[in-house]
Amino acid sequence: MNNDKQIICPLCNDAVDKLLYRFHIDSEKNVIDKIRKEHPGWTETDGLCSRCVDYYHAEIVMRQRILPAIGPYFPVKSVDDFVILPTPLRVDADPRYTGKGVTICFVDSGFYPHPDLKNRIKIMIDICAEAKPSSIETENESAAWHGTMTSVVCAGDGFLSKGLYKGIASDANLVLLKVQDEHGKITTANIIKALEWILTNHKEYDIKIVNLSLGDDEAVSYKESRVDQLAEKLIEEGISVVAAVGNDEHGYIHPPANALNVIAVGGVDDDNKPGNEFNTAYHSSYGKTVDELMKPELVAHAIWVAAPILPGSTEQEEAVILHRLLSVADAELQMELEKNISKIKLDHSVLSGNDLSYKRLVITRRIQEAKYILPHYMHVDGTSFSAPIVSAVIAQLLEARPELTPQHIRQILFGSAKRIPGIDAERQGFGMIQPRKAILKVLKREWVMSKQQTPFVNHKKQTIEFYLHHDCAEQISLAGSFNQWAEDILLMEPGKNGYWKIEIPLLPEGRYHYKFFVDSNRWVEDVDNPYREPDGYSGFNSILIIQPAQN
Repeated sequence: MNNDKQIICPLCNDAVDKLLYRFHIDSEKNVIDKIRKEHPGWTETDGLCSRCVDYYHAEIVMRQRILPAIGPYFPVKSVDDFVILPTPLRVDADPRYTGKGVTICFVDSGFYPHPDLKNRIKIMIDICAEAKPSSIETENESAAWHGTMTSVVCAGDGFLSKGLYKGIASDANLVLLKVQDEHGKITTANIIKALEWILTNHKEYDIKIVNLSLGDDEAVSYKESRVDQLAEKLIEEGISVVAAVGNDEHGYIHPPANALNVIAVGGVDDDNKPGNEFNTAYHSSYGKTVDELMKPELVAHAIWVAAPILPGSTEQEEAVILHRLLSVADAELQMELEKNISKIKLDHSVLSGNDLSYKRLVITRRIQEAKYILPHYMHVDGTSFSAPIVSAVIAQLLEARPELTPQHIRQILFGSAKRIPGIDAERQGFGMIQPRKAILKVLKREWVMSKQQTPFVNHKKQTIEFYLHHDCAEQISLAGSFNQWAEDILLMEPGKNGYWKIEIPLLPEGRYHYKFFVDSNRWVEDVDNPYREPDGYSGFNSILIIQPAQN
């Protein structure tokens, strides 16, 4: 190791590859001011490492949000401790709601009764074994890893991290259905069996949310897919169904994410930065389905997500050993390395020489390479973990208002989501999920639904009815391709509970685009209409399809 070329950060004194000297003064002024306060001799020309910027930025975000203390194990207490942000902090979730009293069902490859889920698993079933309760002794296998991670990301209480890496729905109850067979395959038949089991047993276990971080093999119409048909039946029974869209940006949307009323979730990447200021698109699947539905409807974090390492696995053994090696005294390091070298994935050359700082650097690099963030946790990526974040937020909404229906929940989530600048609308749907805004809508009872579907084509009356809920608008008009997008012409009528309505004459058969124009300055799509197309301005036009009347 050549120490002559080391660059040392003047704040944390760590050896780094480079220092930062240029700052965006407007967005990072608070960061710079805080550094100057704690390090009076520091100037911008001295530079600092990127981890120091992250550390001070995260501290400021925490104070701005007046977040409750997580205890002495919260990572932002020194630059060296800052690694991966906890998911609730990352998405700015309201800590008052934890999914208490709400049951979420996970359909996944397999599960392990992780300590972070203790006493909250109502039942764990192996669908491939004639729906008999799964033995916890047999679930400690590689098949259990994916389902264990998705369920803990959603509803873990952070027990093994002393409360640090808890999920948003950390008090929710769980029903876990394993669908990977003995050959390592997840078949359509087993997904169908799982959904049929839920349909039969959801009342007994009080299931309100179903999370599917998996999909069928074929991209078909939701009208022809048995998986989609069962998902729609569950929604009719009052159960919200959430599905990941997949991780191939050039791929098709498969069942159940392609279903009409299933909430399909894509991903974004915030580069592990607090404040939601650096979001870019994750390589998740997106676009039109066979039925010309635009999916996904929402996006959530799909990378840098803290998740459990499967207990008893070789990965956990390695993570425990590596973290212990970093903490042993210099006098013991060589001996501990020799004792454990066969259990960790390090080249035996690390045993040579006497440079202990180099040995510790090699250990640290292995930890980073393997994505281990604590002895029992790692960071993961994929829309498999975006979907559980959305499911957890739905659990928060149901804790606050148990009477919410799946239709209410869709309206709340879609209406409160925030579009991310610079990302095409097709990739993000209505945008990034906003847990606090969604909760506020519920608490303000802004979720009153219309009695009719919208738009409602009434062939008997020869009219089309449009509805929009908006509490604070002074004027709303309807505009579309059917009236050359004329603004402030088709004025909607305000009604009770913030509802607006307009009725127009029935249009000729065809396909039309439309939007609502609010207060003469803002265009809004119809969040209750699942059919939409990009408008060319980072948003969507809603689609009205007029078909012949059925006799």
